Amino acid sequence: MKNLLTCTGFRRSKTVTETTHVDGIVENGFVDSGDNEYVDITLERGTTGLGFSIGGGKDNPHIDNDVGIYITRIIKGGAAAEDGRLGVGDCIVAVNDVSTVNVSHQQAVDALKAAGGVVTLTLKRERPKPVTGNQQTEEMILTKGTKCIESCVVSLCTGLGFSIAGGKGNQHVPNDDGIYITKIIDGGAAQQDGRLQVGDKIVRVNDTSLEDVTHEDAVATLKKTQDRVVIVVARVGMIYADSGTPPPLYHEAVKSSPSPPATPPRDEKPTLSLLPSPPIQEEVVMPSEHTNSLKKPQAPAVPEDDGFTREPRKVVLNKGPTGLGFNIVGGEDGEGIFISFILAGGVADLSGELRRGDQILSVNDTDLEVATHEKAAAALKGAGNTVAILAQYKPEEYNQFEAKIHDIREKMMNSGSPGTLRTSVKRQLYVRALFDYDKTKDSGLPSQGLSFKYGDILHVTNASDDEWWQARRLNSMGEEEGRGVIPSKRRVERREKSRMKTVKFSRNGDDSKTKTSFNDGSGSGRKRSFKFSKKLPFFKKESENETTSDVEPSYTSNASDSESSYSARAEDNILSYEAVVQHELQYTRPVIVLGPLKDRINDDLISEFPDKFGSCVPHTTRDRRDYEMDGRDYHFVESREEMERSIQNHMFIEAGQYNENLYGTSVHSVKEVSEKHKHCILDVSGYAIKRLQVATLYPIAIFLKPKSVDSIRELNKRLTEEQAQKTYDRALKLEQEFGEYFTAIVQGDTYDEIYTKCKEVIRQQSGPVIWIPSKEKL
Repeated sequence: MKNLLTCTGFRRSKTVTETTHVDGIVENGFVDSGDNEYVDITLERGTTGLGFSIGGGKDNPHIDNDVGIYITRIIKGGAAAEDGRLGVGDCIVAVNDVSTVNVSHQQAVDALKAAGGVVTLTLKRERPKPVTGNQQTEEMILTKGTKCIESCVVSLCTGLGFSIAGGKGNQHVPNDDGIYITKIIDGGAAQQDGRLQVGDKIVRVNDTSLEDVTHEDAVATLKKTQDRVVIVVARVGMIYADSGTPPPLYHEAVKSSPSPPATPPRDEKPTLSLLPSPPIQEEVVMPSEHTNSLKKPQAPAVPEDDGFTREPRKVVLNKGPTGLGFNIVGGEDGEGIFISFILAGGVADLSGELRRGDQILSVNDTDLEVATHEKAAAALKGAGNTVAILAQYKPEEYNQFEAKIHDIREKMMNSGSPGTLRTSVKRQLYVRALFDYDKTKDSGLPSQGLSFKYGDILHVTNASDDEWWQARRLNSMGEEEGRGVIPSKRRVERREKSRMKTVKFSRNGDDSKTKTSFNDGSGSGRKRSFKFSKKLPFFKKESENETTSDVEPSYTSNASDSESSYSARAEDNILSYEAVVQHELQYTRPVIVLGPLKDRINDDLISEFPDKFGSCVPHTTRDRRDYEMDGRDYHFVESREEMERSIQNHMFIEAGQYNENLYGTSVHSVKEVSEKHKHCILDVSGYAIKRLQVATLYPIAIFLKPKSVDSIRELNKRLTEEQAQKTYDRALKLEQEFGEYFTAIVQGDTYDEIYTKCKEVIRQQSGPVIWIPSKEKL
């Protein structure tokens, strides 16, 4: 068996397929046994394990009364995904000759854990059925595990009978603008037809494509259909035990419970498992005049008579990098705290000891029988690495709780005005604050306010009001602390526009001390060239001191005109909030420091922590000198045309011209430092922040904001008042142009204070989970 190193650095194994010696007809390594076939696949366990999740067992059947052990998820980047032979829905009948037939879920987990580094799986899977000429469904294999299915549905008086979510600006699956089926209505046309499933991605309706469309466009397309509708869907190879299950209380990106929705790639899974994602708005696909005839959906069912013990039981878990691996609901009106979701491949899932429908009675020494949701979440997050949970399986109470939630949803939907289909649930989202807010200085607060600073993450629990939002502030550990109302985006922008009416903005070279902000300055008739603001060591002069080195010379180039929008800032571009989502880091983030003292901060970080910080090697078109080495001093590019072509293809985060030669910092050079598990210190302008984000290398961007002109002179007593004023004006300009891209704004009275705060920001923003901008519109 050969060890292979993939382009992503994962070590995987070469698959060995062997013939299983059982009665039957042997052909090409498969054994014919009626409707099923068997295959042996050998995998080498990597650093990330075997790379798949399982469900089922005699104590927790995955499909109806089938007690088999089924593969429920293939983890992207794992050994199984790299091998490509395993599929969702395969039944594991043996692990290294140890039978997994008619065993409990935990026994199967134990067999996989004990299998060692080389694991041979004996799989049973259904033999593919040939498509006959009289079948109504046309099926075409697109990619492994994905099917494109054309289904003809005849609409009943109650409409098509399914709900959808997703679309551009309202993603149901992170980083996917697709339209997904989220619910099959009982008694509806879709359920009676039987071919559509929860999790199907709608590709086309009749002759109209639903790819890359908004949610509203999808609804309009479905409403315009006649009695006979042809729907083409893309389907991930997942087995759905109950396609009629309504959507969960919280949208869950990955699900391994008995009724899972579609499973997105591993790198899109929720990483703070106790932090619920915002609910997704849905649309019921049916004519508006039949809205009130909608049959009430059944509550999601947790098996109530499966023989699982109802006695309280103690479960001890050790937190992993993604937490405990489950979500909780409840905590209102004393109904208890219940487990609503088990993260596939997470700590709870691998232990096999917790179930959806479990009530959490206590965590360590904290009693949670009648706790609020906030108290339970705090207890779980603050429990340390080893967590002792007292749980009791209460499916009846949990089902009642879920039924109550869905009754509320139905009442909200049916109370809407005639002709509307939108479910009027309160909007929830996570945002990053792009300004400081002091509740004590806001005289218009309708109730208890919530103060916050630039860069704080806020969980907006209700954004339905035009003026005020209800929110909770998250600390650096992702825990919610403090709650209150905050001004809405609309209110912030209206008040700021009113204030700005009395301010005249200028960027015509006036160095007046009254200047506070700047406009784009591109109103002239000439074509505006892109501004490269790269300050590299060869641009420095011996006479430059620390403060004047922050002056960023401008260079022009026609190679990146397409990116000129980065520097175009309208004078009324007001910063309020930015919608964000969680992102699990797979790399070490680069660091960009902007503002006065940035050179000293950069030098001290590399000097004090040479094992954690480094600099990248720039590119240039100039000739190599005798003492220089390619790849060490510079990456020497053979021709100007080649480098201009690379700039045009967005391979550089910043570039410029000096003495007729091009210089620049490439994305690849930054990645080289990141792959050494070091923060790449970048001495670039603010324009590079956005380009790094586009390259999915989200930098830690720190702005050193001076408190005043006098504070600048205190930090550098060599400066004249005029020099300090210019430095202060440049800082204001930086904040105005790039304020929305900063990770944090740092201020201090002394250099040591500023340096310490910078180090703390970098520590907090180094992962493994960070918040990045989302595509959701506020």
